[in-house]
Amino acid sequence: MTHWRNNSLIHRFDKLADEADTITVFQPMTEQLSALEMELLQSLEPDQQSLLREWQDKGLALEYMKKEWIYIKGVQDGIKILSQLYSE
Repeated sequence: MTHWRNNSLIHRFDKLADEADTITVFQPMTEQLSALEMELLQSLEPDQQSLLREWQDKGLALEYMKKEWIYIKGVQDGIKILSQLYSE
């Protein structure tokens, strides 16, 4: 897949990820997660808080990269299927 298509797919994924942040069905779980995070952070020493935040950031980055990879593979599969359908 060409570079511009990859960039387009990544841009679309980023846009959808931002959109998912505003979906109201996720709001209750988001609020619960935030409350639990605050409770956990308040129970830790400052150096432990820093370590936890770094761990969270790395975990989120990894999950984001995995989801982006899955999204791109799904689009590539869709393009292959469509090209096979139209070539018959």
